[in-house]
Amino acid sequence: MRLRILGTTLLFAAAAAAQDQASTGESQPNASAANGQAFADPSLLFGGSPGAYVGLAVNNIQGEGSYASTVINTEFNLGPVGLGLSVPLNLLVWNNDQCCLGATTRESKTYFGLLRRRDWDEAQDYTRFIRYVRYGNKRDPLYVLAGQLWSASIGHGTLVSRYSNSLSLDHPKAGLALDVNTDFAGVETLTDWVGNPSLMAGRAYFRPFGDMPILRGWAIGLSGATDRTAPVGVAGPLQSDSTGNPIVSQRAIHAAGIDTEFEVLHNSLISLIPYIDFNRIAGAGNGFHFGVVTDVRLPVPFLQLSVSTKLEYRRMQPGYIPEYFDQTYDIGRVQYAVQQGSSINYVSKYDAAQAAASAGTSFSQGGYYGELAFAFAGLLQIGGLYEDRDGTSNGASLGVFASIPAFDTIKASAYYLRKNMRSGFDDAFRLDERSLLAASLAYKVMGPLYFRADFRRQWVLLPGQSQITAVDSFTAGMATFIAF
Repeated sequence: MRLRILGTTLLFAAAAAAQDQASTGESQPNASAANGQAFADPSLLFGGSPGAYVGLAVNNIQGEGSYASTVINTEFNLGPVGLGLSVPLNLLVWNNDQCCLGATTRESKTYFGLLRRRDWDEAQDYTRFIRYVRYGNKRDPLYVLAGQLWSASIGHGTLVSRYSNSLSLDHPKAGLALDVNTDFAGVETLTDWVGNPSLMAGRAYFRPFGDMPILRGWAIGLSGATDRTAPVGVAGPLQSDSTGNPIVSQRAIHAAGIDTEFEVLHNSLISLIPYIDFNRIAGAGNGFHFGVVTDVRLPVPFLQLSVSTKLEYRRMQPGYIPEYFDQTYDIGRVQYAVQQGSSINYVSKYDAAQAAASAGTSFSQGGYYGELAFAFAGLLQIGGLYEDRDGTSNGASLGVFASIPAFDTIKASAYYLRKNMRSGFDDAFRLDERSLLAASLAYKVMGPLYFRADFRRQWVLLPGQSQITAVDSFTAGMATFIAF
């Protein structure tokens, strides 16, 4: 069974070149063993290129209607400083008389009969104008990133993994990542929202032998994470306030971990780093992670082929959920799928962890995780991940990614993630409240003019509804990229 799972993992590719991520301001894990494992936001087709992307498109939001949407994104880079701006306006063109309780008419959905109301009904909505403000790049002596987080991790990603703060359609957040790195020690931190944070996490690490040859590859880290307002006791239908925020009981939950890694090999062809993490989710359970990351650059003429892998074995108590603060945590903290008999029920994630903890305190469950990444001369990046665990019927996850970033005529990128699914692949490709899908395409029509299409699956809790639901939006239009 173990060999079959690991073999299946190697059929998938995971991707995204680390150097491209750094230039766009996206967050990445800081620990050496997690290098190159972040997945890119598909919408950043022109990420890393200073300039302005300006146009107009038709945006169809499932269950609401069609909007005329502005396509205005800019990037500025001046030395270590980067700034990404956006002007995301949705102007209602066609109203389908649906949405939510008390919001079916044009007037109820818009300001002035035109501007989408739910885009601008909270103070935090105005952070949409700033995609990111960045100083330095990940692993620089000083790195600061404020804004949208698509794939932010701490350490080896065993506790906080690829967290995203922008998956809610109507509740954008501006997060903050702050890292300090030296030869002997460093810290990395992140928070989901600078205004009133819920999730806060950090890791401090030190290298006992500093920059001493060979021994400098050894590092020890201490991690911690907390959700100040974690939903608990969630049972039955959800209730929401007037802006679509869930009304639930809350409490602070805490998690902590210790890790160590040693860079066994590091040269122009290969990097090999094994690591061990031990984490505890207070009140739920403990877990061990035994992993190894490799980065191989093959000397193939004209291809510049690189391959990255991350393989991990886990040993856990029943109440321990690996990567607890994961990419879809903002949804799962409120609405987490658990298998009960032949049906799926939704509870808060912490409730699910505590319920599983009642099965005992022994490290009785094994788990597996794998990634495989290919990058071909900067022209093509493909890849994916797969994870599973024993003793549970909905503990598997699958992610796949593909990107064509370098061609001037056509650029394309797509990302799919299925969380908390049944083992195997009969439940792998199904679009529901546990599926994340994003895809973007830019095709050069003539000169600087591009046809642009974007698909994005996000989540909402509409006033009058009792469950967080997935909402698909499809945008298509014309735009031009003006390089600075």
